[in-house]
Amino acid sequence: MYNYIMLIGRIANDIELKATETKKSVINLVLAVSRPFKNQEGLYETDFIRVTLWEQVAEITSEYCKKGSMVAVKGRVGTRKETLESGVIINVNEIIGDKIVFLNSKDSYNLE
Repeated sequence: MYNYIMLIGRIANDIELKATETKKSVINLVLAVSRPFKNQEGLYETDFIRVTLWEQVAEITSEYCKKGSMVAVKGRVGTRKETLESGVIINVNEIIGDKIVFLNSKDSYNLE
């Protein structure tokens, strides 16, 4: 068995580098990934996929990427439990990224 996923898309949210209680760096992204085919109306649909990046990968991504940046993410599908306000516990699927490749040209980054 093998749990592996590769996604290419644009970052759909503002990036905020956070730290856990144990001082680990983390970023939660939403990656907009277009489907490679048209729907019945002749339009391309887009999936919005949750991606979590940790430690050095998170730190570098927060430094060089922003909302709208095109990236490739390699990782695995993970499931975690989340409690809703109503007290109901649900399973949430997300991508745990372990590698990211920046696909924008250097000219599109603001490297201040």
